[in-house]
Amino acid sequence: MTVRRRILLFQLVTIVFVGVVVGLMLTTLKLTDDFVNRIDGVHSRFEAISDLDGLGNNYAEQLAEVLLLGPEQMPDFQLARQKMAEGFRVLAEVTRKEFATLGSLGDVQQELPEIEFAARLQEFYRAIDRAAERVFQAQAAGQQDRAVDIFRRSIEYRLSNDFEAMLGDARQEERGEVAEELARVRSTQHTVLIVAGVFSVLAVVAGLGLGLTLHHSIVRPVRLLVTGAEAIASGQLDHRIGTSRRDEFLVLSQSFNKMAESIERQRASLTSARARLEREVDQRTRELRQANDQLLELDGKRSQFLADASHELRTPLTILRGEAEVALRGKPGLASFRDALNRIQLYAADMARLLEDLIDFTRLEIDDVTYDFETVEAEDVVVAAVRDSEILGQQKQMEVQLLSRAPKQLIRADPRRLKQALMIGIDNAIKYAVPGGSIDIDIYRSDDILALTIRDHGCGIDAAELPFVFDRYYRGRNNASRAANGLGIGLPIARTIIERHDGTITLGPAPQRGAVLTIRLPIAERKTACES
Repeated sequence: MTVRRRILLFQLVTIVFVGVVVGLMLTTLKLTDDFVNRIDGVHSRFEAISDLDGLGNNYAEQLAEVLLLGPEQMPDFQLARQKMAEGFRVLAEVTRKEFATLGSLGDVQQELPEIEFAARLQEFYRAIDRAAERVFQAQAAGQQDRAVDIFRRSIEYRLSNDFEAMLGDARQEERGEVAEELARVRSTQHTVLIVAGVFSVLAVVAGLGLGLTLHHSIVRPVRLLVTGAEAIASGQLDHRIGTSRRDEFLVLSQSFNKMAESIERQRASLTSARARLEREVDQRTRELRQANDQLLELDGKRSQFLADASHELRTPLTILRGEAEVALRGKPGLASFRDALNRIQLYAADMARLLEDLIDFTRLEIDDVTYDFETVEAEDVVVAAVRDSEILGQQKQMEVQLLSRAPKQLIRADPRRLKQALMIGIDNAIKYAVPGGSIDIDIYRSDDILALTIRDHGCGIDAAELPFVFDRYYRGRNNASRAANGLGIGLPIARTIIERHDGTITLGPAPQRGAVLTIRLPIAERKTACES
């Protein structure tokens, strides 16, 4: 039998025991209630009979006073007669209530003589009351002696002997009924006590037997499980629980053994994973060390970059100086001074913005620089860049010239940023061009693309360096002799600007000599059509 069924059996026995106890209690309460009701009925009937005895005596006395004192005492007699009638009514009522408390047919049959007695007693009283009427009739006829004789023989004697004797027998009968009822209740109580005692003994024996069985069925398996758990906790993962039972503890033991096997496998897996993790940690440590070395190297480059950042300010400062020299040369007029100062103000603002770009670049956040796009003519931006680059070329006796124009070619661009990219390209060309030469700038359209080219006639660029020219901090071999102060950041900045304009920028060798920087931008009409 499984442990669950044993527990259910134990619960069933407990429920039966509780049910029997409750039944015995209810039976006892029922017996007590019936006994109280019967005793109350007998007591009420006993009192009604006793009252009739007193009322009968009062009835006789009032009738005697009427005979002796005359009709003036008739009201008292009538009151005594009413009380007698009320006494018989009370006796009938308590007798009816007593019958209502009887539960079995045998009890009803046993109490039938009481009803007959009440009827016989009331009939006896009526006979006496009829005799009283004869007394009144004889007295009214002036036959006082005859009235007294009737009173003595038919009323006083019968009330004093027969009526009181009947009442005495009734009281004695009620006393006997109380004694019988008390004896019956005591007998029933004795029987209930015997049954309760026997059943209690049986319940205790059954409870002890089932309790011992449950104790034997649960304690030992639980002890084995506790021992197994302690063994697993102490690291003995090879410990297993053996049992020959065929109940829930068999399933529990099997589950425990499976758990131990799973833990043992997991420990082996964790040991292997820990060894693998240690190897990976060693590898990551080496990688972190290498990364740290690279960071140190990069930090050195950034330190050098911060030291050389002022070099990028050379172009606007040169323009500012050139404008100042032009303004101070000879005896210019007020309009020339005003024009020079306006240009100086514009380039001072460009220099401030360039400083902001350099700061953004040092933080490696150049992509987050704000762009203000608008539809502009490409030729206007190129012409502005050529005009501003003339002073840069004057230092090396070089001419920056626009070979061809492309009027009415609209593009979506930030004019200031696009001009900055063109200035970087022109400045880079001036660095590598031969003094006294020229920088050629061309504009042409190919399908929906507008191309801007910047060509120098310098030493050119090696094909092996082409993949790296747009990398940050890259400085080519020619840079060592011709642009020693360069940082290698100009072309990367220009590429970022052009890519933000959805364009491309490339650098390659010129057909004969030098290098050519090509910028390709989408025509505005083509972009608008795509957006629609």
